[in-house]
Amino acid sequence: MMRKNKFLRIHFLAGLFAILLASVSVQAANGDLVRLVDPLDEPEFYCLDLSGYGDHLKLEDPLQAHTCKGESPADQLFTAVDGKITVGDTDRCLQVAVSSGEPMAGVSIIARACSSTSYQALNLEANGQIKLGETNLCLAAGTESTAASGPSHIWRVLSVQDCESVESARSTWQVGMK
Repeated sequence: MMRKNKFLRIHFLAGLFAILLASVSVQAANGDLVRLVDPLDEPEFYCLDLSGYGDHLKLEDPLQAHTCKGESPADQLFTAVDGKITVGDTDRCLQVAVSSGEPMAGVSIIARACSSTSYQALNLEANGQIKLGETNLCLAAGTESTAASGPSHIWRVLSVQDCESVESARSTWQVGMK
């Protein structure tokens, strides 16, 4: 009887441990906030952001730089994997929009199905810029902010700009809030 109780306790603890491990890996897979290092005009900083929130995410809309929303908001979670930036719990990656088949300064960032396209080759460089492959284009927040729908939230256009000429305050990013 003692052996059976011990056996059941061990299996219960092993099962509990497996559940805890699974939840940790799911949370890690969800991603992290990617925010501007400089707060600009937003004391809560700007983060990469999908339009919409919760069940109302607008995955087809261009991304924006939006007030960071705190602890793990689904519309602001991203992960750098294999030279791409994946979008939260979706099968999408950040992609630079193109005009006439070529990326150019001023175009938007969109979320599209992950693929081998070079327009998804976004890397966080050592200097904090998120650069598109071998181009000289980097993610940058726009120059003007606009009120958003949330309490005290504001947003800016997010686009790619020439890495050398864009202000570092609008184009230097970090992963996480610290």
